[in-house]
Formats: sequence, structure tokens, C-alpha cells
Amino acid sequence: MLRNRTKRLKKDIQKQMKRQLMMFDKLQDECAACQEPFDKKSKEHAMTWKVVVREDEEIVRLYCPECWDKANKIIKELEDDLRIHEESRCESPRESQSE
Repeated sequence: MLRNRTKRLKKDIQKQMKRQLMMFDKLQDECAACQEPFDKKSKEHAMTWKVVVREDEEIVRLYCPECWDKANKIIKELEDDLRIHEESRCESPRESQSE
């Protein structure tokens, strides 16, 4: 029983690895946002560029560090704005009740 479970787990892992390798073939040669070329032979590029994989849609996108940082900064600003908006919205009914 344990042997069958181990065998099944190994098979599942091999399937997952095969899917990931097939997705690697879809890796682009440039940043999806700014089209800066990606050097597949560069260790620095391999360590600093970000890969976003959407398995369901079979989409692989590649982002340079500058575009990745810009996107994260925008996301953080939007989250902060949303938080501030929510906080002011929560405070607003309290002010009207106290009057």
C-alpha cells in the first residue's frame, strides 16, 4: 500500500515536471511590458527577471526588474489608496451619528 502511494506520488511529480517544462518552451525573449531583450545565457537575467505562469491559460510572461518594480509600486499605491478610502468611509458614519 505504501509502495503504491509512493509510486503514484512519483508519477504525479513527473507529470507536473513535464507540464512545467512544456511551459518553459513558451518563455519569451523579451520583457512583456517594455520589450527589453532577455539574455537566456545571462546568469544575472536568470536571477533577476520574473516569470509569471498562468497554467490554465498556458501563458508565460517575462518581466525585467524595472517593470516588475514599477508594477509592484503601482499595486502598493492602489492598495494604500483603497485602505485610506475604506478608513475614511468607516469614519464617515460615526461623524454623522455623533451630530
